[in-house]
Formats: sequence, structure tokens, C-alpha cells
Amino acid sequence: MLSAQNRDFPTRGSEVINNPKFKSSNSTSGFNRLGVPNRSKVKDIFAKNEEGVDFKPKTQYTNPSEIWTDKLNKKPEDENKGMKEEWAEDMSLGDFVTSSDKMTFICRDHMMFDGDRVQIKVNGQVIVQNLLLENAYKEITIPLEIGFNKIEFIALNQGEAGPNTAELKIIDGSKLLSRNVWNLLTGVKASTVIVKNE
Repeated sequence: MLSAQNRDFPTRGSEVINNPKFKSSNSTSGFNRLGVPNRSKVKDIFAKNEEGVDFKPKTQYTNPSEIWTDKLNKKPEDENKGMKEEWAEDMSLGDFVTSSDKMTFICRDHMMFDGDRVQIKVNGQVIVQNLLLENAYKEITIPLEIGFNKIEFIALNQGEAGPNTAELKIIDGSKLLSRNVWNLLTGVKASTVIVKNE
């Protein structure tokens, strides 16, 4: 019977390599000697090509006055381009007969407030040079002469969004004679004739 010491078993020292030596690799597979991907050699599929892209902030200068300069220099014929032809026709607000000494007109911009303006004439004479139409009603009382009184509302502009829009009511005392709305291009007018009896 053989003892365990005399049996030909490998010693512990023969099982373990105390000084392991790794063979260096010149492989370009993208992995290092431990099998970990080498970031310098593995292509990032999510990377974007930034060649030719300038990330420096660009300085841009604008002149705020140019916005208003363009608006002020705009000619009526330019403002009317692209608008409906029917808006280029003068509009009749109706003819009325009264014995009153005056007539009341109330008007407002019934659409979006955008700076619409009108001029008011009575028998060819300007009585209101430049009236700004707002969403709230504005009242204008006009004295009447015996006979014909032609009252005109002339669109001076089209505000920020054409055409010139307004709602107009004509009131004789406490009686509503007429209610109209208009869509006018610049220079076009809405008018009414009121005949005052003696």
C-alpha cells in the first residue's frame, strides 16, 4: 500500500503560474488583451459628423426702425395688392330723410383692433381728419344743413391686417336708422346721404 506522500500527484506549485506573461497583441480588432472594447478603435455609430460645423455664436444686428419705416413708406396701391376686388368699390350706407338738426354716428372696429383709421367728410369738407377705430364705439354727432348732406367715411389705411374694417350705426334721436359693416381698401369710402326737411 502506497502512502499519499509517495504518490505522483502534482504539487500546488505546478498548478499555478506565479508570473503570468501576456503576449502583446498588435490586433486591430477593437478589443484589448482583456477582451474589453477599445474606445479608440470602436466606431461610435451614434456620433455625428461635425466636420464643417461652426458652433460659434453668430452676431446679427437689426434696426428696429426699419419695421416702421417700411410701413410709413408703403404706398396705398402696394397695400391694396392681393385684396378682393369688391373691397375696392365705394360703399353706400343708404339715403335717409329727417327733420332733425343733427345725426349721430357711432363706429368701431368690429374685427381685430389693428390700427384702422378713417377720415370723415360732410359735403366735401373734412370734419374729422384722422379717426382711430377701436373695439369700443366712438360717437360722432354731425349737425345737418337743410337739404342734402353727404357724409363720407374714407379709409386712410388697412391697419396691421387688411382691409379696413368697421361697424357703423346711424342714429336719429333715439331711432336706429341703419347698421352696416364695411371692408374697405385704402382710399375707398363708405357714404350716406341725409336729406333734412325744412
